[in-house]
Amino acid sequence: MSTSVNSDVVPQQNEVPPVRREMKLKDGAISYLEWKAREGLPALHFAHANGFNAMTYRHLLAPLAPHFHICAWDARGHGFTKLPADPTTHADWYVYRDDLIAFIEPLVAETGGPILLSGHSMGSVTSLMVAAERPDLVRGLVLVDPVMVPKFARLMMRLFMMLGRKGGPMSLADGAERRRAVFADRATMAAAYKGRGAFRTWPEEMIADYVEGGTVDLADGQVGLACAPSWEAANFRSQGHDIWAAARKLNVPLTLLYAGQGSTCRAPAPQILGERDPQATLLRLGQATHFLPMEYPDVVRREMLAFDARLG
Repeated sequence: MSTSVNSDVVPQQNEVPPVRREMKLKDGAISYLEWKAREGLPALHFAHANGFNAMTYRHLLAPLAPHFHICAWDARGHGFTKLPADPTTHADWYVYRDDLIAFIEPLVAETGGPILLSGHSMGSVTSLMVAAERPDLVRGLVLVDPVMVPKFARLMMRLFMMLGRKGGPMSLADGAERRRAVFADRATMAAAYKGRGAFRTWPEEMIADYVEGGTVDLADGQVGLACAPSWEAANFRSQGHDIWAAARKLNVPLTLLYAGQGSTCRAPAPQILGERDPQATLLRLGQATHFLPMEYPDVVRREMLAFDARLG
């Protein structure tokens, strides 16, 4: 891949440290973390959820570094990636699909073959759509609670948008838009999140990583969210992509992990995905919420390794 190195990320104890790199595109640059312990390892890309960033998943990914050559990007509008992100023109998630294709093409060329794609939530959807569009690039998929809601729910969202209504299916977007974007410092931000809201079940180290990878220094000495609340909200509202058509088009092996509590991967998604790969692992974690990678990182790692072993 044609990249430039930004800096080494400070590792946790006994952790293989990632390197932060940049990949130049015609309209900016994608920032990403890379773990590369040695040559010859199978390649894995991990895509984060809406509003998060690659660093958020360091606790999940670092123990896999002896087994995979790992890349984890900051998607457009997130983290340290510098690509245009205008919420007023954002209509669907195909832009992430196209960005990820551009990102992994050189990685596939470098490693000499298709790679594993994984992701959480929006990152799973992005990975799935890439596999549907460019199966030649993808060795297999490990999907973690992808956003696959029934068509009627998406139609309701679009209706609410047309009518300019709040609440109901727009509640997540409305909440994201109201997020506090500026804090005195990173420690204050992490303390504000601990045990609250979406972060209620997160371990402290993952909150700290989310803050580290998702904030920028402001001119007045404070820190702000790198992913603007308006962009996070636009992602919730921008449902013009057809995830069901992409799922039915899949022709790669897959593993699906989804939450038992408040999952965004709703029927008939598990059934449809299982039909695309008769050997697929479809694992519902009964006590897990949508934040499954934060709550059960050991299970996610185990299934990634099992999937890699299955592919041989």
